[in-house]
Amino acid sequence: MKLPNGYGSVIKLQGKRRRPWAVRTSYLEEQENGTVKRKKRYLAYFAKKESALAYLAELNSGALLPEHQKYADIPTFAELYEKWKKYRCSLKNRPGASAWKNYGIAFNMYAPVHDRKIVNIRARDLQECITAHSSKSRSTIGNMRAIVRGMWSYAVMNEYVENDITQHLVFEFTNPETPIHTRFTDKELALLWNSLWVVNNVDIVLIYIYTGLRPAELLEIKSKDVHLKDRYLTGGMKTEAGRNRIVPIHDAIVPLIEYRLSQNRTFLITNKYGNQYTRAVYHSSNWNTCMSRLGLNHAPHDCRYTFAALADNAGMNETCRKLIMGHALPNKAGTAFKTGGRKDVTMDIYTEKTIPELVAEINRLPSSFV
Repeated sequence: MKLPNGYGSVIKLQGKRRRPWAVRTSYLEEQENGTVKRKKRYLAYFAKKESALAYLAELNSGALLPEHQKYADIPTFAELYEKWKKYRCSLKNRPGASAWKNYGIAFNMYAPVHDRKIVNIRARDLQECITAHSSKSRSTIGNMRAIVRGMWSYAVMNEYVENDITQHLVFEFTNPETPIHTRFTDKELALLWNSLWVVNNVDIVLIYIYTGLRPAELLEIKSKDVHLKDRYLTGGMKTEAGRNRIVPIHDAIVPLIEYRLSQNRTFLITNKYGNQYTRAVYHSSNWNTCMSRLGLNHAPHDCRYTFAALADNAGMNETCRKLIMGHALPNKAGTAFKTGGRKDVTMDIYTEKTIPELVAEINRLPSSFV
């Protein structure tokens, strides 16, 4: 049986020996330049292989040789990311805050391997994560490439691993001219409503559609920020216009929001254990399972496209639509409800939108489809 990387090894020495079975381990020694170097050491010799393996097991339990790099000390993917991040931030040419935010999003796209020891991750494991997001843009895939290349370069430099397995990975992306999102059709919307409480988590899809929130935004909404009595919630991210905005709640999804709030959890949308989803984990598990059960082929962002299409068809006030979706308005001033602009003829006069007005506009969206 092959022992785990970093565990140590038992080898049989050549020649006629009274104790031919040797226990060999590695340990990390810090260098003057701040890096670490892996060194090997022969520790003990035994007449029988079983005795050598027992000694090695005792060694990895922590009972012997404290400087030995035990298997338990080898970082996981997530731990390596944090080590690499700390290292990069210590350099003069360190990435800025905006870059780290994008790297954080890319890191979440490797969620399936977050908890795995890096010595047990194979190139195919990383490739599966990358391929799963091949519908993303060049910049998104570029960030996935940047962090994983940087992490493995750091791992080799510090002798956590011997080889850089990222060199032959394929980073494919979708050309920006290629449409990657499409709205839910009226027939599909009817299917969603008819499947509510029949297929698990259809309620989340409908909440997405009727709030127009971005995929990551809904997962960040906290229960305390939902004001059901006044029919609105607060949240949002990405842009100045999108952050901490007011999102009215459509009458049709009030029971759906009530159901989620009744679970008394910190975040409105959680897994069955009450834990918050990352976008990558939600997409790869909850969303894909729901779409498969319904026989549909959509991405989470299609809900936002559907909201925009429904709002346009229903004649929703343009200012309200932009405020709800978190789109920028020319020369916005004051609060999220006040807009004014000289570059847009429809915004020449100072306009104020109240929460009741936003609620009235959101309720223009139909909830019945045939």
